[in-house]
Amino acid sequence: MKKNQQHYVAVIGGSVSGSEAAIQLAEKGFKVVVFDQMSLPYGKIEDGLPKWHAKLRDKEELAIDKKLQHRNVTFVPDMQLGKDIDFNDMVNNWGFSVVLLATGAWRDRPLPIKGIDKFIGKGLLYQNKFIKWFNHCHEAGYTGPHFNLPDGAAVIGGGLASIDVIKIIQIKNVQGKLLEHGIREDLFTMERGIDKVLDKHNLTMKDLGLKGATLFYRKTSYDMPLKPFSKPEQREKAREVSNKMLNITLRKYLFNFEPLSIPVGYIEENDFLKGIVFQKVEEKNGRFNPVKGSEFEYHTDLVVSSIGSLPKSISGLPFKGDLLDATGPGGCRIKGYDNVFALGN
Repeated sequence: MKKNQQHYVAVIGGSVSGSEAAIQLAEKGFKVVVFDQMSLPYGKIEDGLPKWHAKLRDKEELAIDKKLQHRNVTFVPDMQLGKDIDFNDMVNNWGFSVVLLATGAWRDRPLPIKGIDKFIGKGLLYQNKFIKWFNHCHEAGYTGPHFNLPDGAAVIGGGLASIDVIKIIQIKNVQGKLLEHGIREDLFTMERGIDKVLDKHNLTMKDLGLKGATLFYRKTSYDMPLKPFSKPEQREKAREVSNKMLNITLRKYLFNFEPLSIPVGYIEENDFLKGIVFQKVEEKNGRFNPVKGSEFEYHTDLVVSSIGSLPKSISGLPFKGDLLDATGPGGCRIKGYDNVFALGN
């Protein structure tokens, strides 16, 4: 784009990646219009992080606000692509030189067990709705669903989000049992370490009658994506850090970990989910393969799937499987368009 011309750029999504794209363009003199599906542009900063991340949330939201307040940026809230905005109409008729898609990943990746989704709300929950419930269920005007968190719940996943999910379950259950002993501990104290709280009161999980939730992961603790890396030579260091991070988290929050386990079936009782059938896998030459005859059952009244999020399908946008079909340098130009690019998640 030539700077001596007046170009208008549309950015769909105003959170971390969208606001960063907007400020970089605005500072170069381009006019930028940022559309967001919500009234506030914070995306998963608002409801993808548990509420104990208050300082991080405030910091990130202030950074987004500052970027979107640039004189060359116009923010338009409550405009959802595919619902309030027709994608092809915007690209072809709204006069934008370029359209940038920073819509994020709001759709939970389906748990890979045929028919399992019939149990949503009947023993099965997905991460995005679970975190949103946790962040807002305490509010006076909350009208959404309410969830019980039984001891011994199963969390399936292996990223940072799955760690947050199992921490929530552990914190809520230990808080409840402590109250039965006349002990009140707030969320932020609990988040700093359940082990420290129990040590302070000379109690154990066994004393509280709790066995703890279990995190099931398809690989090992070394393979968990807890420490990002960008260069091949950083891979081994990242693996060591991921293993260390998980073991520290296990000690602090007193849950259980079952690696090398993939979900292959479910246990049903009276139309409710009552457990998951897992199969063990083994690593060979860098690949993880199922072990024949290694199936085992895990009985529980709650399964939370935290195996990642995907972009929502939007009419007019080409998809390749579950992801946007992108090509070109960096793999970010949307296939079939010269002036539409994707960024972020």
